Amino acid sequence: MKSKILAAGMAVVALAALSGCAGGVNANKSIGIADNTKTIAEETKVDPAQAEAANAKLDSAKALQTEGEDEQAVALAEQSALEYKLAIATAERDAAKKEDERVEKELRGDVERKLIYQNILDQETKNGGAK
Repeated sequence: MKSKILAAGMAVVALAALSGCAGGVNANKSIGIADNTKTIAEETKVDPAQAEAANAKLDSAKALQTEGEDEQAVALAEQSALEYKLAIATAERDAAKKEDERVEKELRGDVERKLIYQNILDQETKNGGAK
């Protein structure tokens, strides 16, 4: 997962370098970042409702850019990217919770088996010592 984010970050840097952002508002850069974050969100399989909201903002940003409303396009693209990042973080948190619950359940089972084996060992030691 972290390698995907790193790759997306490098792609964004490359996009910024190629776009030649010399100052002012650069809607292409913001939309590019949002598009890359969207790709990561799709691979992460985020909540569809969160993705839909971010998609709508990204689509609006692209439409505003074509109309020449670069400042508004940048604002919506950045908001979209943030919503994708939130969705990714939420999906990762949920996956971590599931894994934690699975490990805890497995650990409880191991503790129970240890107690059973310890009881058997104690019984064998008693029986062996009484002979």
